[in-house]
Amino acid sequence: MSMRARWGCVALVAYPLVELAIAAWLASIVGWWWVFVAFVAFLTLGLGVVRYALTATGQAWSAALSTWRPPNEADGQVLAITSGAQAPARRERPPAQTSLLVPAGLLIAVPGFLTTAGGLVMLFPPVRALIAGRLERAMRRGLSGQAD
Repeated sequence: MSMRARWGCVALVAYPLVELAIAAWLASIVGWWWVFVAFVAFLTLGLGVVRYALTATGQAWSAALSTWRPPNEADGQVLAITSGAQAPARRERPPAQTSLLVPAGLLIAVPGFLTTAGGLVMLFPPVRALIAGRLERAMRRGLSGQAD
């Protein structure tokens, strides 16, 4: 077993223990009732973010696809972007960044304060832009590696 796999197994076992320890520590300060209320509130918030994200992602993809026009046989173009003669009234977020709201909402909805913190951090647009950029670079590397 590789060292990376071993650390993955350790993290898989340690994660729920750390979440439970954080919940117990917080419960010793504020009480289990408030920890339960926080879990329910974060579950509700997370599912609301997922619902919003799915709607916003659909709208972002629809807006992105509406700027493309069908192939034109007369001039032999396969795909072209229409000229932006009329700019949209509001600036749309890129679909990749809007799509990252879904995992953020799911992280918030999962019971546990570490996952909730991670999901809340992912709600910030600069963080989503950073993650989207890294995902794009990783995908480009993967696609260029497959061509060889």
